[in-house]
Amino acid sequence: MLKKLLLLVLVNISISGVSQENITLTYTGNMGVYLSDGDSSVLIDGLHTKYGDDYLFPTKKLINRIHAELQPNLILFTHRHGDHFSIQLSKDYLISNKKAFLFGAHQITKNFDDFKNRIFTIATKDYKKQTTTQGNIKITGLKINHAGKRHINIENVGYIITLSKRRILHVGDTNWMREINLFDQLQLQNENINIAVLPYWMLMDDNAEALIKKHINPKQIVATHISPRIKEKELQSLKNRYPAVHFLTKLEEQIQL
Repeated sequence: MLKKLLLLVLVNISISGVSQENITLTYTGNMGVYLSDGDSSVLIDGLHTKYGDDYLFPTKKLINRIHAELQPNLILFTHRHGDHFSIQLSKDYLISNKKAFLFGAHQITKNFDDFKNRIFTIATKDYKKQTTTQGNIKITGLKINHAGKRHINIENVGYIITLSKRRILHVGDTNWMREINLFDQLQLQNENINIAVLPYWMLMDDNAEALIKKHINPKQIVATHISPRIKEKELQSLKNRYPAVHFLTKLEEQIQL
């Protein structure tokens, strides 16, 4: 009887250990993703409003769900553009969840003086990785340049989130940017990335597979920032080229990672 009891305990511990390593990713529009291991959770670029017809955004119903059900411990923002970030929605959430913290570059965090004890600013003067731990979540933030010369003054931050021993990279609105050897400077290939959340255009480079392997080397890839108006033929072509990649196009679709 004692042996059977011990066996049951060991099985339960084993099952518990496996479940803690499972991450659920829920899509919240554009580059917005909600990550949860069942105990702790993070929302990245998930609070924004309509910015244009090419950008999927969370509905009022989804915003209410974020407040009442999902309740992320941390809300992270890559940059200030309206398809990634809303000052008002972010303030509303910090008021709603008084235990939540916000991360972002100075262009984001300068708007939250009333919440300064719950705000973390990621410096963007160089590519130094900055790491902090909140509860069971470790967050590393670093400058990753925004794509496009017209956005040279936009502070774009990438994040490596460690949650239940999984390491998830979110790069925001960047690209390979060979002209400044961006990814050589970032040195992400040795960060043991399990899941990389990328804008889909990074997959459209002729050498994308080699670049991803060389500079990021993730086990899984999640493609985001896909326009609701993308032609089905174009999307299917990308899916055919990358059959193992998760392409997010529908609000609240979930992936078990």
